[in-house]
Amino acid sequence: MKHIRLWTFMVAAALMLSLNTIGCSKDNSSTAPTEGRQRIGAVCNDGTQSSATGSGACSSHGGVNHWLYKD
Repeated sequence: MKHIRLWTFMVAAALMLSLNTIGCSKDNSSTAPTEGRQRIGAVCNDGTQSSATGSGACSSHGGVNHWLYKD
């Protein structure tokens, strides 16, 4: 009986964690057209600025808040 309770608890915890992760996904789509524009960096979610222009930019700073473009 003790094993069944433990198994039930673990399944419930895993389900709650997976639902929380799915519900907290951030929409990274942008409504602004970016064709023909050159990225020059990013502003991170913690307020720092990065010169990185691709994948991994702001990875240690909570992700990219928005991209910076050359005018």
